[in-house]
Amino acid sequence: MRQRWYLVFSLLVLAVYLSGCSGVTTPVISDEAQIVDLISKFCLAISDRDWNRAKSYCYPGSSWYLTVEELEEEFTFWLPGARIQMIPYIYSINIRGNEARVILALDVQIWYQGRYVSYSIGPAETLLVKIHGKWYFYY
Repeated sequence: MRQRWYLVFSLLVLAVYLSGCSGVTTPVISDEAQIVDLISKFCLAISDRDWNRAKSYCYPGSSWYLTVEELEEEFTFWLPGARIQMIPYIYSINIRGNEARVILALDVQIWYQGRYVSYSIGPAETLLVKIHGKWYFYY
């Protein structure tokens, strides 16, 4: 009888162990999906005037990073209280290794002191780089 309980207990432990081994796998997000997400988050950060978050999506010292710093200065000192909305349009994404060339256009809308200005940038090619598994705007 004792041997039977030992066998049942051992099988139970084995079953629990094996069920845990099958586990849930984390889905792998494609580079293209990561890039689309990066562009969306960047534009949202600009729209929220969250300059540090916007810069975190850019490679430090890159032309995109410096552009965000210029925007921060413009909106902080010259256009305080202005609302901005940036809407991205992605035409193509070409990934080669740790670099991606993206054809991108941006619609920018600004409201300030009862006035509204809208303009478009692009479409133009921009370079993104992947460093330590994370994509960044570069130039």
